Amino acid sequence: MSKSVDVSQQYTFTSSIDVTAILDRLEVQYLDVNEHRAIVIFAGGILNLESQVGPLTDLERAEITVYDLPLNSDRNTKSETEAAIELIEDFKNQLFGATNAV
Repeated sequence: MSKSVDVSQQYTFTSSIDVTAILDRLEVQYLDVNEHRAIVIFAGGILNLESQVGPLTDLERAEITVYDLPLNSDRNTKSETEAAIELIEDFKNQLFGATNAV
């Protein structure tokens, strides 16, 4: 693992989602820390997903923090902050796309 990146963004969904069911459906590995927080392995990176209101099974607002970038990230062409923000955006797009596919 590289050094911790620790870049965060907050996101609000238009309606609540069961993020654990979506992660299961997308076959994204995650570890439930508690009902409000999960550690997610996404595209080779490690993310902290934390609900700002309610449990992950009824997620409305979340804070997503990148703890570690994927080994194959564009670290040579982008700053770690830019790569982390791009990883968060990719993750949010996957969640949003899966939410709309239901």
